[in-house]
Amino acid sequence: MTARDKLIQAIETLPDSQVERVLAYIQGMAGDRPTQGQNSQEMPCFDETWWNNLSQFSPDFLEVREQPQLPEREDIFE
Repeated sequence: MTARDKLIQAIETLPDSQVERVLAYIQGMAGDRPTQGQNSQEMPCFDETWWNNLSQFSPDFLEVREQPQLPEREDIFE
């Protein structure tokens, strides 16, 4: 089964609301996504939503980006 066949099979199992989002994403990747004026019901793609939501984070979000130390544990593979 080719990647195209797998994609088609996966899309056939999606509800209509998700099919619209997948289509918008694929069109965005291909660079031929219609403008909002062409399709007023079009949902924004993930990339647009992500960028638009960045302003909702406070300036101190993830100010310290250090990982906490892991607890000591016995080595089970010795």
